Amino acid sequence: MIEMRIEGLACKGCVSSVERAIAAADPAAKTEIDLDSGHARIESSLPKERLVAVVEAAGYDVPAA
Repeated sequence: MIEMRIEGLACKGCVSSVERAIAAADPAAKTEIDLDSGHARIESSLPKERLVAVVEAAGYDVPAA
């Protein structure tokens, strides 16, 4: 389970965009994103660095932990 904070999520459409981007990179991934806190929990075989790159490529920021 990978956890990260995602900045720039303004609506459910933003959450869907991130979920679609992650699903495109790893179709087997399971993603839960809380819009209010920006907290994401991702179950994926991809390393965290790759998931961060996918989220950032979708147009959102992932601050360093």
